[in-house]
Amino acid sequence: MLQAKVSIIIVNYNGQILLQKCLESISKIDYKNYEIIIVDNNSNDDTIDFVTKNYPSVILVKLNENKGFAEPNNIGAKIATGDYLLFLNNDTVVTTDFISKMIQAIQEDKKIAICQSLLLKPDGKVDSSGDFIDKLGVVHNSKTKIDELREISSARGASMLVRKQVFEELHGFDEKFFATFEDVDLGWRAWIIGYRVVLVPNSIVVHTGGMTVEKLRSKIAFHGFKNQLVMKITNFEPSLAIKNMFLFFLIYGTRELKIWLDYTFKGKTKLSATKYEDTVAKKPSFRIIFKSICWILKNQNYIMKKQKEVNSMRVLSTEELKKKFIICE
Repeated sequence: MLQAKVSIIIVNYNGQILLQKCLESISKIDYKNYEIIIVDNNSNDDTIDFVTKNYPSVILVKLNENKGFAEPNNIGAKIATGDYLLFLNNDTVVTTDFISKMIQAIQEDKKIAICQSLLLKPDGKVDSSGDFIDKLGVVHNSKTKIDELREISSARGASMLVRKQVFEELHGFDEKFFATFEDVDLGWRAWIIGYRVVLVPNSIVVHTGGMTVEKLRSKIAFHGFKNQLVMKITNFEPSLAIKNMFLFFLIYGTRELKIWLDYTFKGKTKLSATKYEDTVAKKPSFRIIFKSICWILKNQNYIMKKQKEVNSMRVLSTEELKKKFIICE
């Protein structure tokens, strides 16, 4: 039986050492019908020379500036010739059958649009077994060891297989996101239009995590919080988006006030445990919150256009997604 073609898309920025380990592991996989597309964000290390000399069959796209994660992946997707797009981080090491297991799962159900590998840390602990979205649009990363295929709210872009047809139907990653949460946004929108997103636990990928974004910490922090706000506005129904944004800032503000009062009058540490310690994004500073709100106001035309488009395509309501436990309490 002819294997479906998979286009492996890797975005790279000054990650030659990481990329070398990643490509070495891909060369040992048991799946044969694939192509590799590397989109380089204007690296100034030896990435380009290394890939050109050692992996001449790799399709290499060199950008003239660092365009983050979303747009470079979209660029790779546009030139991909596969039936499936496999978005893979450069700081991953894959197992021999990681593609085979995901292809098997996705081909068993036409409603499955996106699969995620089980991501492990180098020490063997779970890095991610999928992301889940709560009723306020806050994203939580599951680190539970899973043995059976299960539905998740969204898949991690570190190792994510997507039907190319669905990726195009969703217009790819939102390029306004730059980096972080573009994978969550894509998965959420896939659910909204009636597809499924699943974790394939026997597809194993070791993920170092954070090696590239660490170099852009301040910029990533801003985009992370800004992107969360955008998702809340665009992916909930309009009336629910307003309500949830109000509740989110009320809860966040109340939490910060309590921490400040405890610190000021009770001598407790500012790092007191909070309900949202397991969220994907770190707690933003007030400067980042203010900057994000200003960005939202400046880009409201884009946001309203996207909100209208998402909801015009809606097949499943937020209430229906809650019943499926895709949106969690």
